[in-house]
Amino acid sequence: MLAAALVPAVFGATDSPYMRVDGGPLVQVGRPERGSWSVTTVRVRRATWWQWARAEASGGRTFRARRAGAERPDGTSDEAMAAAMAGSQTAAVLVAAQLAAGRAPVGAAGLQVTADTGAARAAGLRAGDVLLAAGRRDRMAPLRAPADLEQAAARGGTVRLLVAPKTSGGTWGAAAVRRTAAERLAALPAGPDVSARAYPMGDVEGPSAGLLLALARIDDLAPGDLTGGRRIAGTGAIGFDGMVAGVGEVAEKVRSAAAARVEVFFVPAAQEAEAVSAARDTPLRVVPVRSVSEAVHWLCGNGGHAPTC
Repeated sequence: MLAAALVPAVFGATDSPYMRVDGGPLVQVGRPERGSWSVTTVRVRRATWWQWARAEASGGRTFRARRAGAERPDGTSDEAMAAAMAGSQTAAVLVAAQLAAGRAPVGAAGLQVTADTGAARAAGLRAGDVLLAAGRRDRMAPLRAPADLEQAAARGGTVRLLVAPKTSGGTWGAAAVRRTAAERLAALPAGPDVSARAYPMGDVEGPSAGLLLALARIDDLAPGDLTGGRRIAGTGAIGFDGMVAGVGEVAEKVRSAAAARVEVFFVPAAQEAEAVSAARDTPLRVVPVRSVSEAVHWLCGNGGHAPTC
């Protein structure tokens, strides 16, 4: 009798040193005409001994916290995850701005105009605009530091700037080429600390929303409907070149998407096998992609319609 009482006491409702990882809610973004774009999330919570045992038996994801307060599998800090989300938002805005304009991403974050000065206004710019590349005619080089802009202006004459413009609504529009006199660039207040937000994401952290944020943003920047009327979700970090990188907890995100009756799930190509395994026996279609432009190409060939197609 005593032994029977000890089992639930030791392996029951008491907290264990383990954390459990479960699929979280889907966060819808963008304003598609018919379908939907959803960012997938996960929840990381302290597991009781009973929850740990169930997860181990069923193939669920658990991990032992490395230290007090460490609530992520790799021990990443809150600050690092918040910074990763900020970087993901910025990359999504800039990649989408260029692809929506029919341009390949230049692969750099660019320089951001920091103030509405006379020099900025004379160049046709405003605070928040992001200068992505500069040069003459069709040969524009990516801007990574103020010295790059100085070099573009050094030859004098008219300089062409590829700009992701900040709109009055606090978002960023499709990239466009602006022409300005080289001498106006010398006093232009612009620096490499670029920050832009595609959509509000509440307390969601980490880099994995980048791919879906970029796709939703491209869809919003042009007429048409890239979703083709489908419910679309996915996961994947992106760089400023639009390439998709792997992320964590793919299986949990796939299962959440399937449970929410999502129809298409985009996943980094290197993680296709994990996603397909998690989607087995569900109608969810897993689509592996290596870049944002590859995802757009797939959408255009599968019912999506937009000028980017």
